[in-house]
Amino acid sequence: MTATLAPIEPATPDVPPSLTSRFFTRRTVASLIAAGVLVAFAVARAPINWGEAWRNIRGANPLLYLTALVVFYSTFLIRAVRWRVLLRNAGEDQPALPLVGIIVTSFFVNCVVPAKMGDVYRAYLARVKRGVSAAKALGTVIAERLVDLCVLMGLLLIAGAVVFHRKAPGVLIPYVIAGTLVCCAGVGVILMMRAGRGQRLLRLLPEAVFHRYESFRIGTVHSLGRFPTLITLTGAVWGLESARLAFVVFSLGYGGLLGPSQFLLVALAAALLTTVPFLPGGLGLVEFGMVTVLVAVGGITKEQALSIAILDRSISYGSLIALGFVVFLVTHVHTPKHHPAPSAT
Repeated sequence: MTATLAPIEPATPDVPPSLTSRFFTRRTVASLIAAGVLVAFAVARAPINWGEAWRNIRGANPLLYLTALVVFYSTFLIRAVRWRVLLRNAGEDQPALPLVGIIVTSFFVNCVVPAKMGDVYRAYLARVKRGVSAAKALGTVIAERLVDLCVLMGLLLIAGAVVFHRKAPGVLIPYVIAGTLVCCAGVGVILMMRAGRGQRLLRLLPEAVFHRYESFRIGTVHSLGRFPTLITLTGAVWGLESARLAFVVFSLGYGGLLGPSQFLLVALAAALLTTVPFLPGGLGLVEFGMVTVLVAVGGITKEQALSIAILDRSISYGSLIALGFVVFLVTHVHTPKHHPAPSAT
């Protein structure tokens, strides 16, 4: 199968996905209720002095907190550059700066809608705003997620080896096993797609569906070129994620209790939990996991761990809800169309 099929994608009206209605679907409401119940259960049953945790948060250094906020949003610039590399590998040359707003919008949607709908919305925006095939764009997003997860798991294992030397606590084992299995499954699927398996069966599908799949396959497989560059950019993203957590910890005055490898380990464990599709942005589950891992790896009190988790999530989740909503409204209300240049005759 040649790449000439990739651009052949049936035209569809430029009507945005009904994301507003998705806020009120049973699945979305159920996921938000589940997150609320999880948080409420933790508040009611956890043997934690919530008053002390709140006093710790109120006493945080505002300058270091703002630095953590800047570090967090600098990751979106790197993510945009990386997505540009993925798109270029798939045959789509796009500038990095316009991609930043699209990525921020997709992260916001992932924070309020379950099942990673933000990734689908990112593909839609790539088609409407940048003229990229939606199927191909979604393929690059899937490839990006796989690279993210593989690098995350590699760094998680390295950080775990440095922190624990010989024996890791049992609380981390399920994370490592689940992440490793997903990585292996993802790599296996990519290899099958690269080899063109199942083409005879796929040709039995309607032509429009087949062409969409072929665009998706090319976006997924071809985008994984220039692998050292992708690995370097992904490592930079995760490094900044751990730096954000470090600034949060220092803002609370706990800098002497945790080291660089522990910052990395906790940040990566939290990021891994955000991949769970049943809860929007991992709400409730990430906070619980962060507290558990912080207590296990740092030897700090539950109140200190809770202060770190809440303050860090106020950046990685709370600020995305606020800023992302503004970007989402601007994008959703005014979505400039990309008009490709007419081909020469």
